[in-house]
Amino acid sequence: KEWANAGIADRQDDKKGEPAMVFSPLDVSTIAASFQLSLVGKFSKGSPPMEDIRRFFKALDLKDEISVGLLDHQHVLIRLASEKDFHRIWGRNVWYVFGCPMRVFKWTSSFHVDKEPSIVPVWFSLPKLLVHFFKECLFHIVSCLGRPFFMDAATSSLARPSMARV
Repeated sequence: KEWANAGIADRQDDKKGEPAMVFSPLDVSTIAASFQLSLVGKFSKGSPPMEDIRRFFKALDLKDEISVGLLDHQHVLIRLASEKDFHRIWGRNVWYVFGCPMRVFKWTSSFHVDKEPSIVPVWFSLPKLLVHFFKECLFHIVSCLGRPFFMDAATSSLARPSMARV
């Protein structure tokens, strides 16, 4: 009902003799907007109890609120309130939650638990990049490869001037 009050029309169509609800791409974007800082954690080799998963995320000392909910026996939905927390969790492909490996994917409106997602973060290394390009130019340099999120700690502190990593 809330989305209907937001100006999204509920339209019904007949698909192969069955009633169906049809949403335009704009409708889907509007409805999905509140999930833009959401991730999906996938446990391929068994998962700990939900209480332990929530306790694990609470122990990460994130800056803002986090909500973790069960999607199915392998997947959890991780909703974050801060873009910095989002990138911190997504930037690391695999987390070990009480010994159970959990891969992290960006949630999209087309996400389905039975399909592998197509959007994943990738670390780019730039060996022998001139040190004066590390701070001001680094994001511009790698933007041709995709949207840069952040640089690693060694790059931002110039602790490893032989290579930039973003």
